[in-house]
Amino acid sequence: MRLGTLFLLLWFTNGLIAQGHQDSIPVLEEISVQGSFEKQFLPGNTIILPKIKTLNFYNGDNISEILRQNSSIYFKEYGNGMLTTISFRGTNASQTAVLWENFNINSFTLGQTDFSLLPSQAISEISIIPGSGSSMGGSGAFGGAVLLENPLSFNSRNKLSIGQQIGSFGQLNSYLNANGSVGKWAYDTKIYWGKAENDFEILQTGEKQENASFERWGVNQSIGYKINNAEKLKLAIWYNDNFREIQPSIGSTRDINKQSDYNVRTYLNYERIGEKSSLNIGSGYFMDEMDYQLDQAISYYKVDRWESFTDYKFYYSSKHQVKLSGRYNYINAKNQNYDGGGAIEERYSLAALFEGKIWKGMDYAVHFRQQLVPGVNIPISPYIGISNQMWGTENHRLYLKLNTSYNYRLPTLNDRFWNEDGNPRLNSETAWNKEFSIQSNHKWDKTNANFSVTAYHNEVDNWIQWVPDENNQWRPQNIKQVLAKGIETQLGIQLPLANDFKFETDLQYSFTQSIVTASENNQREVGNQLIYTPLHKANFSASISWKRFSLDTFQQLTGRVFTTPSNSEVFALQPFLLSDLGLSWKSSNWLLSTKVKNLFNTEYYLYSGYAMPGRNYQFNITHTFNIK
Repeated sequence: MRLGTLFLLLWFTNGLIAQGHQDSIPVLEEISVQGSFEKQFLPGNTIILPKIKTLNFYNGDNISEILRQNSSIYFKEYGNGMLTTISFRGTNASQTAVLWENFNINSFTLGQTDFSLLPSQAISEISIIPGSGSSMGGSGAFGGAVLLENPLSFNSRNKLSIGQQIGSFGQLNSYLNANGSVGKWAYDTKIYWGKAENDFEILQTGEKQENASFERWGVNQSIGYKINNAEKLKLAIWYNDNFREIQPSIGSTRDINKQSDYNVRTYLNYERIGEKSSLNIGSGYFMDEMDYQLDQAISYYKVDRWESFTDYKFYYSSKHQVKLSGRYNYINAKNQNYDGGGAIEERYSLAALFEGKIWKGMDYAVHFRQQLVPGVNIPISPYIGISNQMWGTENHRLYLKLNTSYNYRLPTLNDRFWNEDGNPRLNSETAWNKEFSIQSNHKWDKTNANFSVTAYHNEVDNWIQWVPDENNQWRPQNIKQVLAKGIETQLGIQLPLANDFKFETDLQYSFTQSIVTASENNQREVGNQLIYTPLHKANFSASISWKRFSLDTFQQLTGRVFTTPSNSEVFALQPFLLSDLGLSWKSSNWLLSTKVKNLFNTEYYLYSGYAMPGRNYQFNITHTFNIK
């Protein structure tokens, strides 16, 4: 592995940090050790942080439940607890980047993440980066990026939380979370285990769902050491073990199928903060293994990956800073379906990010990123973002945000190396994204309100699709152009009521039009909406709290979804409304909650032909110990 250039950069930047500072240069603030996806370099973007009530309500579920309730994201699910893939702003699953501590954890064979393998108990913080700013995540971040983080604090109290969840259809979830700091050490431990028989009633037929059970367990351990006030180390290890039977489609008589997934994610991070600059170095090992049994056939792959990065950030004036970044990726994939039984690839990337203030109230950011992969044509990826405070008082603020980016997506390993069908000469997909948003925050006495509206326009070219050739052999080709555009709105209100009552509500609506504008293989899909992309989607949540009690409701309205390129009404999934209701009681050490999901027993589908459960119940109990 050729790391000479990387180590040279480390030596050079370490020397720069040792230099003195100018009094006019601001001192960098001390931060906890974490990844290098720094949100201050995205002034032109809206960053979505799930609300605490949403995180608490869907604790024990997969991260997909949290994301769909807080954004315009749509998920395809091949049954309850089965393969779950993301559709963000009219793009497909391989066009959204999922990063854990700034390392991309999308499958390098399929190019996407299965969100059924991401339990909420494994993660401390979730951020959603829609649109252009997600280009910081590298390849494939057309629709957006999902950031998963487990930051450490060196000044926190020691706590131990133990929780148990019991639910319908044999559902059991147990989890333990310990975090805090001792002297120069900080730690965060998350251990989880869960299973479900998943034998719910299929509302269409009245039969019990068979061959759909699943079980998983895992641990996510982070340890930090504070060398001194300027230097810190962090080591993180995340192991996830998941087994599931493969839920068949309704009426299917297939033999029993099953799948096992194993994920190992580790990294070591060093961070040094100077008076006008900082250095962040990280290196990690990642392993993804999948064993899938389809009737009597077995499909197996294993991907080992080593990734390292260096980030150097410094202020070159009192109002402007720059971040220089280098990244190296070594990939070793073993797949029986690849020519030669596997593929080895090295990837490099360089980036320069500029951020600062044009004048008071107006911030800007400019990025340039270039990735290098032998044999693949990859364009440079620029980003420009601006945020301007149009109006601001102590209680009322109005912001205008603009951004644009040109991004790319590398063909997956499957696209290029799949036996005789892969195409090593595929071009990267490209996307030119433009975005405009207005945000306002208001406060009247004890009432808070926030409102935002965002419009976006995203042109995707060289869209890769597997299609039959003249010999009826399916092969990947760059054959399609897509225009994804839409509007997203959000309104949130928090206000006190009489006698210790408080009310909080949040409303979101998105209009997503993702149209095929050109297709070399199927002219009949030109002008049609992409499959599994709802035109309309809305979320609504409301909470009434009194002292230690809270009554919460979450509503998700999903419009009609086409499942065929011709947009056939016959095969479309019909609109549906899902309602969840929960009651909780919380003290300083205890949290008890009970909830009803799919309150009105709605029959709905997230993927054609695969049943989802009707009304079901969950009960949670969590106890927290304060450790001195």
